[in-house]
Amino acid sequence: MLGKKFATGIVSALLVAVSGCFSMAAADNLTVDGTTRNMQVYAPAGIEKNRPLIIQMHGMNQDASYQRNAAKWEPIADTARFVVVFPNGINKGWDLGGTKDLNFLKAIINDMYTRYGIDKKRVYVSGFSMGGMMSYYAATKMADQIAAIAPCSGYPLGGGTPSGSRPMPIIHTHGTTDDVVNYNGGVSNLKNWVNYEKCNTNSTKYSQYPVGKTSSAASLEVWTGCQGGSEIRLMSIAGKGHWYSMDLASVNTSDEIWNFVKRFSLDGAAADPNIEPPFVEPTNRTEIYNGGFDSTANAWTLQNHGDAKSTGTVKNGKYNLDISAVGAQPYTVQLIQHNLRLEKGQWYEVSFDASANAARTLEVNVEQHVDPWASYLAEKGNFEIGTTAKTYTLKFQMTAATDTNSRLSFNAGAATGTLTLDNVSIKKIEAPAVEIVTPGTTEPGATEPGATEPGSTENPGTQSIDKGVKFAAGSMQEYSVFGLTGKFLGKVNAAGMTEIRNQVKNLTQKSGVYMVKPANRGGAYKISVR
Repeated sequence: MLGKKFATGIVSALLVAVSGCFSMAAADNLTVDGTTRNMQVYAPAGIEKNRPLIIQMHGMNQDASYQRNAAKWEPIADTARFVVVFPNGINKGWDLGGTKDLNFLKAIINDMYTRYGIDKKRVYVSGFSMGGMMSYYAATKMADQIAAIAPCSGYPLGGGTPSGSRPMPIIHTHGTTDDVVNYNGGVSNLKNWVNYEKCNTNSTKYSQYPVGKTSSAASLEVWTGCQGGSEIRLMSIAGKGHWYSMDLASVNTSDEIWNFVKRFSLDGAAADPNIEPPFVEPTNRTEIYNGGFDSTANAWTLQNHGDAKSTGTVKNGKYNLDISAVGAQPYTVQLIQHNLRLEKGQWYEVSFDASANAARTLEVNVEQHVDPWASYLAEKGNFEIGTTAKTYTLKFQMTAATDTNSRLSFNAGAATGTLTLDNVSIKKIEAPAVEIVTPGTTEPGATEPGATEPGSTENPGTQSIDKGVKFAAGSMQEYSVFGLTGKFLGKVNAAGMTEIRNQVKNLTQKSGVYMVKPANRGGAYKISVR
């Protein structure tokens, strides 16, 4: 833990942080250890007794007015009914090794109890930069008086060791490009607390947080199962420097702090039993989660690549995608859901409803969720979407090794405009029923009934899984060729059954039974080649 004196380099680094100061409002004074200390207090009008207290400390070379303006706690306190205190450090800094500021914090708690009857079991300490460091220090020395801490962009730079009379719930917020108080150091420090409190080693990660807020640069990692019912959270904000984030496009740090700390009290009970737990996306699942978009975009992630720009919202139980700019490939705008389990050899059907403000193409893919994002489809699905909602489906067999983290991707970067999706599902199906050609049988619906190849008694076709698909003589078509294991072998162009067999024989260079699929229709045929 840092002592009373900072190393010169640490002080210099902190001094380059924002040093602007707003004019101080009338301050409340307290005498602590013979010294007059001051603070700013915000209490909602008519505040009831037994309400929580949040103490939030400023960064080095800043003051209470600066922190109060940066964090904007007043509207949150008015709604949730709690008291907020912004104390001033001596010489705009904090004592990180002695008792001066610990005693100041204790005096604030007692004074707020005398004045407002605050609930001493629900006192929460937070701080920015050096104030965040002081939060950690207070956690080690005042755990019997502080229910949870919420440091922002600050941690013990001297490598403090976690300690305390009880496990401490922590939410730590940090920008990933902080050049004053290093982000990676903050992560390492927090993991020391994870180990100290014996939390579950496997954390839950939300790559985009709040979940479903597609503009957010924030992510969240949560460690649960800590001793004493504690919990530890790391909220990281990509591209954010040494600032207290109030970016409406990402997260309101004060909101996030309150929603976390309000769950904890010194007796271990949740302060508000009606608080909804954070969404945890189920993993290794065989079906789409939240395919009906009932109220949120939980489990769905919208990604824009390159110069593409789009936003996604859930309204009236549908996902509405508004695309304002696209790139060179359909995948430049992707709505994806991963954590899907696809089993080798199993057949699946993907189904969804879609409409658009103007006719457009939508590419659908089932693929790996990691580099190289290999597709599990023989051919990606390309659907012509109209202005009226319709149901679209595709069927495929999983021919690769079982993947417990595959994903379904809607690749909408072909055109700008709006696209609406609903009722998305993926389910296991039985293998399509197809027949192998046998000599002398007749293909239902064939264009050449009864015709045979030269030198053969075999009919010119076989039963399709879609009886509307025909091997039409005289009409050149493209066919994809697969082995019976589902392995893609190549494509041929042919204008009749005899030519298909010849082309497949030329492609494979051996006799056998193969599956061929017309490029412009669903369904497939099995054919024998000799």
